[in-house]
Amino acid sequence: MGILKTLKRKFLKFNNSFSNNLKISNENIIITGANSGIGFNLVKILGKCENNILALVNYNDDEIISVKNENINIIKCNFSNPENINNYSDKIKNFKPSILINCAAIFGPENQNFNDIIIKEFNTIMNINVLAPLTLIQNSLKGKSLKQVVNISSLMGSMSNCNGDFYLYRSSKSLLNSITKNISFDIDQKINIFCLHPGDVKTKMNTGGLISPEIAAQKIINICSQNNLNYRGKFIDTNGNILSW
Repeated sequence: MGILKTLKRKFLKFNNSFSNNLKISNENIIITGANSGIGFNLVKILGKCENNILALVNYNDDEIISVKNENINIIKCNFSNPENINNYSDKIKNFKPSILINCAAIFGPENQNFNDIIIKEFNTIMNINVLAPLTLIQNSLKGKSLKQVVNISSLMGSMSNCNGDFYLYRSSKSLLNSITKNISFDIDQKINIFCLHPGDVKTKMNTGGLISPEIAAQKIINICSQNNLNYRGKFIDTNGNILSW
């Protein structure tokens, strides 16, 4: 099984080498979960293209501080209490974000079976995976420059793809999808907001993933660079395919 996964990873990396890597430049971009995985790689790539980056991390910033770029500003904020984000409301407003990419998420405990649900852990996951992105969208809109919101979701949040177990994580991503759809009706119709499934990405949360976070980040940038309003209020993958809620 290990050899098969390694071969699949190499194939995906080889296949991606033939794709066009698009760019985003001269934008003010907020990226959450910026110290690891997809978020960290988004910061690295976008930071090289004359973008201003507001990188939000939880407590740990050991990786992000290694990226030497004067256009990257770091905010430490504990998303387990979304109200903490409001402490930076003025900073976010004055930053005037044009793009918000909500990457930060946690999977929760390994055991998420029906009979083992712990409400306290459920609340923490909902705060980080759902209410923190919602609060960030609210604050980002105050800058009156927002053009695009990308909420990183998961196919596990699709009601059509549900096959039991993993109640906490699945539910959080389903709710993120639902809120994203709702917001698309309530904000300026010129603001592109959608959920995106990044694929089976190898991260701390998914150590067995097939896609490197570098490739996943670039694919997200490819999608964002097009700013296709046909994605508005939709759930898509990194190839632009519309997924079922």
